[in-house]
Amino acid sequence: MEILKQIKKSLKTSINFPCSYIEGNSEKRIYVDLKNFRNKISIISKLSRSGFRRSYDHMYIPHCDSCNLCISSRINLKKFNYTKSTLRNLKKNLDLSLSFNTKNIKKERYELFIKYCSQRHNNGQMQYMSIEEFENFFHNNNYDTIIVDLIDSRRNLYGSILLDILEDGYSAVYSFFDPCSKKRGLGKNLILRSLELLKLNNKNNLYLGYWVRDSNTMSYKYSFEGLELFINGEWKSKS
Repeated sequence: MEILKQIKKSLKTSINFPCSYIEGNSEKRIYVDLKNFRNKISIISKLSRSGFRRSYDHMYIPHCDSCNLCISSRINLKKFNYTKSTLRNLKKNLDLSLSFNTKNIKKERYELFIKYCSQRHNNGQMQYMSIEEFENFFHNNNYDTIIVDLIDSRRNLYGSILLDILEDGYSAVYSFFDPCSKKRGLGKNLILRSLELLKLNNKNNLYLGYWVRDSNTMSYKYSFEGLELFINGEWKSKS
């Protein structure tokens, strides 16, 4: 209860700014500064269960004046089942193995990140990040995280995902992959591999951030079995 009181006291509202998800819209957020809290896992876990998402040192949830299209999403492992599509994806990427918190490929991650952003999100500002900015975004944080990489037998990097460790699972903070390997479905594969990690560690939920119905870049989230959406204060299975 004390933590909930702390969270309520710390809630702030941003000004309007250009929407991160729908071009031409404006966005406003309710947010919490995580630097004000000691028990980061507990705070991030509670806020994730309430539909918030982490960005750097803040947890936020959209609170826009004229739009409610951003809906928090997660995969509930108890409801997840493999489909023909997901099994094909796993088979197609059998040559890629997982590497955890690998220290000596930071430069390769940065180069792949810039390549991904410049081709997949070329209207955004992330493609112009310096290597120092990327380090602070992806590597140098004060939270309990795991970096999972997809690599081949020659140690070539195909994709990376940054996961926050939560009490009930993981939260996918950000992922990127080789945009030239379209047939592999690497974005979906990173999610499937994260679900495998979830199962190995006896955790239940993989939080995927916001799903926006009209956004092509987020449509893949809705394809997963076991997807739940945070609607009217409750997690509900997709219809």
